[in-house]
Amino acid sequence: MTTTESELGAQLRTARAALKSLGAVGDHYARLLLGPDDPYPIYARMRRRGPLQVSRLGSFVVVSHDLADKVLRDRRLGLRRTDGERPVRGFSDFDNSLLGLDPPDHTRLRALAAPSFSPRAIAGFRADVERACDSLLDKVTAGGFDLMRDYASHIPVAVIGDLFGIPEEHRPRFNHLAAGLSLVLDGVVSLEEATRLQEAVTGMRELFTELLALRRTEPGADFVSGMLGPLGDDKLTADELVAMCGMLALAGTETTVNLIGNGTLALLEHPDQWAALRADPDLAPRAVEETLRYDASVLMQTRVAHEDLELMGKRVPADTQVVLLTGACNRDPDAFPDPDRFDITREPGASHISFSSGIHYCLGAPLARLEGDVALRRLVSRFPGLRRTGPVVRRSSPFIRGLRALPVAG
Repeated sequence: MTTTESELGAQLRTARAALKSLGAVGDHYARLLLGPDDPYPIYARMRRRGPLQVSRLGSFVVVSHDLADKVLRDRRLGLRRTDGERPVRGFSDFDNSLLGLDPPDHTRLRALAAPSFSPRAIAGFRADVERACDSLLDKVTAGGFDLMRDYASHIPVAVIGDLFGIPEEHRPRFNHLAAGLSLVLDGVVSLEEATRLQEAVTGMRELFTELLALRRTEPGADFVSGMLGPLGDDKLTADELVAMCGMLALAGTETTVNLIGNGTLALLEHPDQWAALRADPDLAPRAVEETLRYDASVLMQTRVAHEDLELMGKRVPADTQVVLLTGACNRDPDAFPDPDRFDITREPGASHISFSSGIHYCLGAPLARLEGDVALRRLVSRFPGLRRTGPVVRRSSPFIRGLRALPVAG
């Protein structure tokens, strides 16, 4: 074992020990950072302590839907510190993307990308999503398959590949890199994973740099080609476009994979809801929304105070992190009646915050909704008798709520 491996292992063990110690003395946020299989009982205990709590780690933690929505819309909070740096240094290749910037750069980049992700533009991908789902389901048998491995994990990758116009010969490379990027969401726990993640970041940057060069000579009807105009008008740099593509590839694949997996599992665990969807596949969009509320793919959202401010009577100093527990806020009984009940016929009410809110509302929300809608429709139509046939394997992550395996048969 090298010194580097030894040092990293020691750092990880020390960090986990510290979190366990804090959790043992009642710091629920520290317990959540250990990635429990089921965070919802912890959320319930936190909620009893009030809508806003202060962790011994220094973060202010929000478990109230109303307060979370206000924080997400408050321009006094953003993604970067007052010195312009990220609170936790990420991979510099992608730090200048939409997911890492505050206004005015965020405003400029979002305005350039938004037309490609409008509901009208995304609706044009429905036939592509349907073909992808049908092709995948044609390859599985009713006797048994793994929903994550054989279905959910492939749909967003195929659609994002079409959106960006990635040539077919580069799709396997893109798929491999996208899988490597997902480690940033699970949390790196070994030198091997850290190395693979950095290789994925570097590889994705190289892939999109090559794609940009190709589209400059052979433009098409894809996102990268559509951004050549602003690039030529000096409204956008090549580095910014490459970073934007890399982060959209990550955000647009992982979260949707887990939306499909979490939604299918919730439906199968509530047979009456699966029966309702089977009887009326047009309930699929409502099933998507209820999944996003009931079992959100992204468990935490973080903002940083740009100035000294007050929340719920508590002083929040500038540069302090405010962490919004998405899963807790989406099951807040003050916002959602009977919040622990999964009900795809739930009457419209408060909006979940799984796509965030305010100026950082998820740009890809229309695409995720479309993919979830089509994936569930096709699944219930092709396998109306679908049932779980083995144990579920969950991802161990404090940030992402998802599955690694969901064995089913139909």
